[in-house]
Amino acid sequence: MPRFTFTFGQVIFWLSFLSLVLVRNTANAQGSLQFNQVVSHSGSATGSWSYNSPSWTVPAGKVWKIEVASADLSGSVTQKIEIDAGGGFVGIRIDSFSRMPMWLKAGDQVRLHAARNCCGTATFEYFLSIIEFNVVP
Repeated sequence: MPRFTFTFGQVIFWLSFLSLVLVRNTANAQGSLQFNQVVSHSGSATGSWSYNSPSWTVPAGKVWKIEVASADLSGSVTQKIEIDAGGGFVGIRIDSFSRMPMWLKAGDQVRLHAARNCCGTATFEYFLSIIEFNVVP
């Protein structure tokens, strides 16, 4: 069997090199997700031809996965989920569930919106089902 001998300097070099590689790989990691809880928001209110639900903000250190979003205003024509990622609310139609799931990062806000063509009082109902994850570094 061949015999390997290393000088003290070579041992220090290789240990330093391996340490650097390990630290570099760890520093580039983005973290992982750990299940925290299921969050649901629902409610109803009386509105006119257009109505927004309250808005909810993703807490720091969390990520939300929206599984179900529903908004209805007695015969509504438009149902949207609206996301604010820092530049104002932008609406995405939810009359089709093909857009789910949606992922939101910490600080993002979400609300639901429904509108109909005409006047008068109507009942607005909304439901949001969310899986919340902790971001683990």
